Amino acid sequence: MIRHRVAAYVATFVLLLITNKALVLSGTISYSVWGWIWYVPLLLAEGRLKLARTVARQRVIAAMEARHAGVAAPAG
Repeated sequence: MIRHRVAAYVATFVLLLITNKALVLSGTISYSVWGWIWYVPLLLAEGRLKLARTVARQRVIAAMEARHAGVAAPAG
């Protein structure tokens, strides 16, 4: 999903349309929102990716601060 994010969203949207159309055309229901369930895995993955980016950013900042604190301390 990371490399093909747009394709994943397009495929999910197509599945959404097919699911909703199939349920409506079958006569089971007159209006369907069940197809939106296909987005749940994508949104969960997006949340995990966002969390991973945040953690990685914090680690990089902490490493830079530690490196600069170590360089600045002996000079002072």
